[in-house]
Amino acid sequence: MIEVRTFEGDASEASWFLNRVWQSTYGKTAPLPVWDKRFCDWRLFRDGQAPRDYLLAAYEGRHLVGTLFAEPARLRLGRVEVDGSYGLRATVTNSHRGQGIGAKLAKELLRRHQDRAARLTLGFTTTEPRPPGFWRRAWNTRLFGGLGLWMYAFDAKALAGWSFTDNERRLFTLAHPLLRHRFREADGQGIRPYQPADLGRCMTLVRGMLRPVTLGYTYTTEQLAAQLQYRDVPRTFVLEQDGEVRGLVSSHSLLMTGVGELTAEVVDLMAFDAAVSSEDRQRLLQVAMQDMERRGVAFAGMLRGPGTSACLLLRSGWVPLPRRAQVTCLMPTCDLDLPADPCVFTHLR
Repeated sequence: MIEVRTFEGDASEASWFLNRVWQSTYGKTAPLPVWDKRFCDWRLFRDGQAPRDYLLAAYEGRHLVGTLFAEPARLRLGRVEVDGSYGLRATVTNSHRGQGIGAKLAKELLRRHQDRAARLTLGFTTTEPRPPGFWRRAWNTRLFGGLGLWMYAFDAKALAGWSFTDNERRLFTLAHPLLRHRFREADGQGIRPYQPADLGRCMTLVRGMLRPVTLGYTYTTEQLAAQLQYRDVPRTFVLEQDGEVRGLVSSHSLLMTGVGELTAEVVDLMAFDAAVSSEDRQRLLQVAMQDMERRGVAFAGMLRGPGTSACLLLRSGWVPLPRRAQVTCLMPTCDLDLPADPCVFTHLR
């Protein structure tokens, strides 16, 4: 008999289960991120201190057969902030698919949102055209598409060998001699790694960046502190001018599997004081890129959104990709008004 309850394991077990199922199901046909122990701990467990309200698991006896992990989150809805969650990676072992386990996990997540008066949950995808049927049956579901990506190729040759499709291999092979790594010349004056004492000023910058957002992730002070610095996972650089932090770039690395493995970097946040010049904004991004190259990153990506100026990214060598990403909004009730044409901020996870 299948029982759905709060996940009982730790970051190591979560990482083992997720990657084993994902790789066995999709690993031979699609690029996949590897959620290792350090990443799972950062996003979901925080050394056992993170709440487990939305960490759900399906057990057959003591045997783990499915998971649904979401993070508690403050979310921007119109011009107000509400309680909700972010995540929505439902994972069921191949041997137990077709038994309604995903639907049971979705319904339990719905119940917990209703019990806590949480208003909605957000998910993000770059591949699936619409959410699985169990979401649509259990929740009030809306999709917002048209989110584009930015990409920078540090090693186009490695990307060509790693890609699954002939078109991608040809693209990266042709791009290799055209790449220009001008970020290597950027001056690091006034740019340094983030320190905990910078948190208050960084919160001000992030709040300014999020001002136009009408649907998406926002931050409590505690969540932003973990986003900017948690053990060795996120890497954050700040621009300091006249003794005050006036810009930040925060990112994290992931191992990606394709035809082999390579390391990717995801830029989560860019925020600047309005007075910072375009040249200094570019310098801060490029110093962060210098650090990525030193660590052997093959490519970097970020979502288009507030804080990601097209001029800044194009000058730094980033390339826009097609608008294939979308946000999934799941609502426990049907009386929630969503913006018709929202300004979205979310994470590339």
